[in-house]
Amino acid sequence: MDITVPTRRPVNVTNLLRQAGYHPIHDYHEAKDSWVRTLGRLHYPRFHLYVRAQSTEIEFSLHIDQKQTTIRFAKVRRHAGEYDSPIVQAELARLQRWFDYSQTV
Repeated sequence: MDITVPTRRPVNVTNLLRQAGYHPIHDYHEAKDSWVRTLGRLHYPRFHLYVRAQSTEIEFSLHIDQKQTTIRFAKVRRHAGEYDSPIVQAELARLQRWFDYSQTV
């Protein structure tokens, strides 16, 4: 699920995401940086967040990884993620509140 949050002043995205419980990871297969927040003691399930920050807005793309990606026949990767579930919507609302609060302080 994607959401765009407008910013009125510069935001340190790294600090805010760390305060919100996320930590950075790097996917070596796709050469992408992203953020994750686990929902328990193990690596999965976890929220998986891609962020693109611009000068006037920040774009979030969030989903839940229920388990690790598996590789099946012919190296096709299968992903066990949820994109539009109520828990994803609630987490996006929580992130938006973090960024709205950072704009008022």
